[in-house]
Amino acid sequence: MSCFCRQGTRFRRGAEAHQALRESGLRGKIRLQTDGGMKTGLDVIKAAALGAESFGFGTGPMIAMGCKYLRICHLNNCATGVATQRKDIINHHFIGEKEKVVNYFKFIADDVRQHLSEMGVSKLENIIGQTEYLKVIEDMESQYKTINLTDLLYKNKSINEPYHCQVSHNNPWDKGVLAKKILKEIKPSIKANKSKSFNYKIINTDRSVGASASGYIADKFGETGLKKPITLNFKGSAGQSFGCWNANGLNIVLDGDANDYVGKGMNGGKIVIKNTSHYAQSSETTLVGNTCLYGATGGEIYVAGSAGERFAVRNSGAQATIEGAGDHCCEYMTGGQVTVLGPVGANFGAGMTGGFAYVLDEDRTFFDKCNRGLVNIDRIINEDMESQRKHLKEIILKHYQETNSLRSKEIFDDFDKFEQLFWLVMVSYK
Repeated sequence: MSCFCRQGTRFRRGAEAHQALRESGLRGKIRLQTDGGMKTGLDVIKAAALGAESFGFGTGPMIAMGCKYLRICHLNNCATGVATQRKDIINHHFIGEKEKVVNYFKFIADDVRQHLSEMGVSKLENIIGQTEYLKVIEDMESQYKTINLTDLLYKNKSINEPYHCQVSHNNPWDKGVLAKKILKEIKPSIKANKSKSFNYKIINTDRSVGASASGYIADKFGETGLKKPITLNFKGSAGQSFGCWNANGLNIVLDGDANDYVGKGMNGGKIVIKNTSHYAQSSETTLVGNTCLYGATGGEIYVAGSAGERFAVRNSGAQATIEGAGDHCCEYMTGGQVTVLGPVGANFGAGMTGGFAYVLDEDRTFFDKCNRGLVNIDRIINEDMESQRKHLKEIILKHYQETNSLRSKEIFDDFDKFEQLFWLVMVSYK
């Protein structure tokens, strides 16, 4: 098993994860990886001393391959042909060679060996979690002198637990029983290009349900997917990554709720999540978790309830309608469309460079919650917004038709009242 700690706070989180794993007796079974801003052998040494044993490099190898760090990766027009799928750019501009990346990592390895030699240590494993090799810099600028690193450098010597992973691999706990059952049952319909509906019960230990089915569809029909749709109906509480990488022609309907990463990377098709239980007939009910629609490129998703944080982060083409969201909704969104029929959290639209969103603002707090660094917000009641009002009304009607949501019905039936409370969020091109 691997545990990842990401950019910005990698040292603190890596140290915390390492300490927690030792305290719980799990460190010997888990490989701890850190990444984010790793560039030199000294970065590796510091991360290892804080508990990491695996190290992820991103920017360095990209630069070695020819990246000029233009920060336009999401636009599919990388000037050097590194981060794009456009063959015209790749054929004319890409000059990267794998040998340059190999050379880069050889230099990193040599740098690590040099530091280990100066420390009098024969191998990297000997410094993993050994914080005594780190020393706090006392001569710092005044704003950093108040930082207390005691907890970061803590090392529990009283427990007899390993400091790094002791096993080559762990047997997978998740057997994917439901996913395998679904794939087996729908294969004949996919091969026969026949539209059919299937029904299943689902529990929160059933993870990535729909992924294998979408993979099979993509393998057989490519990005175009199925001409005649197949519908998978579920009842219960879905585990993580429900409907991830959803393919065109695959429709997934869940009566219940789902964990994080619903629709992650979805390419097409449709995901509908509602809850017919009497206690869940409210837009305030949270039906999906955090980071849903992460990196989606297409498809539609309808949720008759609220979503967690970072909904539609890095969405580049999917269309979504939800009834509320946590912080950072539409973060780094580059395309697609999101409609929120309820309140949102802070930092809406941070880093958003494409697509657009409609947000219902009944308590008139959205102006302060929206990160307007890259986006403009306008009311849709302006005279030149007639097409937007018509479009929004069509979206709300479609949401009601898909989910039978009481919230969407209320708004649609009294649209003249609610239209003045909506904001249109679009990228600023000034």
